[in-house]
Amino acid sequence: MAVEVTQAGKALVGRTTELEVVLGLVGQGAAGAAGALVLSGEAGVGKTALLQESMSRTPSTSDVLWASCLPLSTLSVPFLPLISALRGHGAEQGLLDDLHGSPVNALTTFDGWLDRACAQRPVVLVVDDLQWADQSSLDVLLYVLAGPADRRLTVLMTVRQGEEGRLLPEWLANVRRLPRTRELHLARLDRLGVQAQLTALLGQPPRASLVDQLYGKAAGNPYLTELLVRGLSPDARQLPEGLPTDLQDAVARTWRRLSRNAKALTSLLSVAGRPQGGERLARLATSGGVEGDPVRLLREAIEAGVVERHEGRYWFGHPLLAEVLEQELLPEERQRLHASMARYLAATVGDDEADADVAVDLADHHAGAGHREDAFRWALTAATSVQRAGGAAEALRLLQRARALSAHLALSPRAEVEILERLADAAERCGDLDAAMEAVDRLVELADADADPMRVSELLVRRIELGYETGLVSKPAAMDMAERAVRLSAARPDSAQHATAVALLAGSEVWAGMPTGAARAADAVEHATTSGSTKAMALALIARATATSFAGEGDGLADALAAEEAAAAAGDFRTYVEAVGTAGNAIDIGFTNPREIEHATRSRERLVALGAPYRYVAWLSAGDAYSSLMSGDWRRCLELLRVALGSTPGPAVDCIGRLAAGLLDIRQGRWQQGAQHLARALELTGAPHEFFGYHAINAELQLARGDDRAAFAAAMAGVEVGRANLTEHVLPLAARALANEAITLRDRDQDVGPVLETLHDLRTRYPDVLFDVGPGTAHAAGIVAMQAVYEAEAARAENVSGSSSTWEAAAERCAEAGLTWDEVYARWRAAEAGLKPGTVTPSARELLRRAHSLATDLEAVPLLEEIQGLARQARISLSTPGAPGPRGSTPFPGFTEREHDVLALVLAGRTYTEIAAELFISEKTVSTHISHMLRKTRTASRIELAQLARRLSATTSASTSASTSASAPTP
Repeated sequence: MAVEVTQAGKALVGRTTELEVVLGLVGQGAAGAAGALVLSGEAGVGKTALLQESMSRTPSTSDVLWASCLPLSTLSVPFLPLISALRGHGAEQGLLDDLHGSPVNALTTFDGWLDRACAQRPVVLVVDDLQWADQSSLDVLLYVLAGPADRRLTVLMTVRQGEEGRLLPEWLANVRRLPRTRELHLARLDRLGVQAQLTALLGQPPRASLVDQLYGKAAGNPYLTELLVRGLSPDARQLPEGLPTDLQDAVARTWRRLSRNAKALTSLLSVAGRPQGGERLARLATSGGVEGDPVRLLREAIEAGVVERHEGRYWFGHPLLAEVLEQELLPEERQRLHASMARYLAATVGDDEADADVAVDLADHHAGAGHREDAFRWALTAATSVQRAGGAAEALRLLQRARALSAHLALSPRAEVEILERLADAAERCGDLDAAMEAVDRLVELADADADPMRVSELLVRRIELGYETGLVSKPAAMDMAERAVRLSAARPDSAQHATAVALLAGSEVWAGMPTGAARAADAVEHATTSGSTKAMALALIARATATSFAGEGDGLADALAAEEAAAAAGDFRTYVEAVGTAGNAIDIGFTNPREIEHATRSRERLVALGAPYRYVAWLSAGDAYSSLMSGDWRRCLELLRVALGSTPGPAVDCIGRLAAGLLDIRQGRWQQGAQHLARALELTGAPHEFFGYHAINAELQLARGDDRAAFAAAMAGVEVGRANLTEHVLPLAARALANEAITLRDRDQDVGPVLETLHDLRTRYPDVLFDVGPGTAHAAGIVAMQAVYEAEAARAENVSGSSSTWEAAAERCAEAGLTWDEVYARWRAAEAGLKPGTVTPSARELLRRAHSLATDLEAVPLLEEIQGLARQARISLSTPGAPGPRGSTPFPGFTEREHDVLALVLAGRTYTEIAAELFISEKTVSTHISHMLRKTRTASRIELAQLARRLSATTSASTSASTSASAPTP
């Protein structure tokens, strides 16, 4: 453990292990293995001091960027910590200016600069007090953390435990799932640690009585210990009479040493709520009745260690001091100081005229003073000011306060409606969709459908669209709201409200497969034309394009592209994203068509150029990542996921990204991490997501875990869903689970009849794979490929002879469909089925080599292990022979010790001659041992023996892992 010491020149003690962890991570980063560390702990435990000491020991060949987050209680300055770090590093002004651009550009600008910097020298980025970071900085950091694994970068972050605020918990949850991020919790010191700290502070070993007393009072918190011992005699036996027992008393003790006027000034500073410049603080002091020279009083506070000067502003040496010192004041004292500050600020500006910072200060100080009317008025004024400055989150905070204050004021119903309308707009702009939905729901309650049906219709439409974006409104509920919106607006059939409502209802009916959908979509286009609303036209064209695509007739793409243009003209980014998805479906319902991927890329670039909020770019990136993954371009998938999951795009988009990330993890062998992504997807939506193949992915997860029955159940849940992404995969996955179970039962000489009965029932009920109705060559080819895999899995379950050709055909169909992952699997199965006792056909050799090449590029670790294992058993040269496993690691308890030895060498791919040489026995003896093992296992060849051993070992290993792994929650 370590010690934080704020006095200059004091040594860090007691944190040897943690120091080694940090320096080790920095060393790995310098060697080209990027990594990150989240260092957490309570206030005063020594997080910053540990990183300061670590950086002092970091070689000068590395560049250190130190980004300190500040506790600003007013308008947040986007990217302030990163800009300060870059400025301190001497970065060019052009880079700093670029960070003030759009959030999307800022992500790539800062990350691109890091790439160039890391190419020249190793970089250590330290972000201190992450709990105070603004959302923009958090977005950039998440993007950086998800970056390339091979750049020379180490990111070290500190988080104050218990003060994570509103933004950080979800951000940390996302970061924890990144594979190269570590966490280190800095605990309090034990008694020996306190003794070591006191030795450093006092300059000599402390008396045992003092150590005991300090350990009891400060409970091992290094900062509290420092405060308690400050000014104490080195040979003191105990603390002075009446010393405090907690942080508040400790801070008050230091503060009480100040003069009366210095105490008054620091109390005023604590109530100010954020760092203050000297000139402004002096004026606030005069307004607040603080006597004496403010400069002299500040000097006194600095010398006492209460206040520090940073970048021309004054704040407390430890931010927690401000909180504790404000709590030390009586409520009446705090209220008086807030009132004094409000009076001073009001005198410096005209009525309702102030810049954003002053307006927010006025709103906050009037609220602290209990001036409800003034606090309400300035909250609304400040919200307007910060919105102009781009501070949507700050505007939302102020508007929420105004709404809370309105309950105590005699406001008209119209005033509440105006506040709610502004609040909903601000919430949508800053991405707080829950707050937006809450405001819209309240607006619906307040609206009078009889007096203003058009207004209620508008609100219902807005509620539907928010529900689609969050994924928290069911399709039946959305359809009910759309029907009501249509009825309410029917009196004005030529209105934009009616046209929009009809378009949304048409879309709901089309997706529900209702026969009225296509006709209503055509009707919606007519209404939109009459109304002249570009938004209504975009939605109507989307509905008509979807109906056309599902029917497999007409030119749905033309309508979808026209919808994109209409949405762009209307500035409606949500509808634009929906139109892009509709265009993709019109091109090809499947995932692997290059035209669809190219269109998604162009559309995403256009969205950035249009200045769309980040979450809409993330939305397109998530869908594009999914397509890239399915086609085998997993590297592009990762890049897109960095954008999709690099912020908080909303539950629905986050869910899509999590499912894509989870599927990639599962297929590359990180199934525990994949399980976490799937669990997160369920947290976001509250129920299995019907799109983007949740059930198929869950089935793959259960197969990776070795739980074939759970995999079958997951796949059949996907069958029940019906129309959904990856629908064509669920039946092949169900058959795979049954085939695995059948083979396991045969290996154990158990009854396979019930499993085959289940398979026969499945094939009777579902002779063909399920699929979405829709156009596209990739979609059609994918259906054919999955049908071939389905039939091959059934043959594997039934132990049909000659199934190698069935698997070869399936592999070719998968290759034609661009389903690379499935192609690898099918080629491995084809080679496995084609290896005959004592012979290796050229076809099997080529199948295995092709599968190995593809799996290597995909980094599909589980398939690679299977392929390499089969190659060793068949003595097909793919790579150098592996090392034999340890004795006794085989799954056959009836084998002798020597048979275990021989089997281990067989599994490693050794020849008879190599086995004989290694065990110092003759080749004839080797042959005898293998004959005995074949008889005991009822296998016909060394290849079958090795396959059986590996299957049984994998089953045992997977069962053990599934029952003991604490890091793989079941979705």
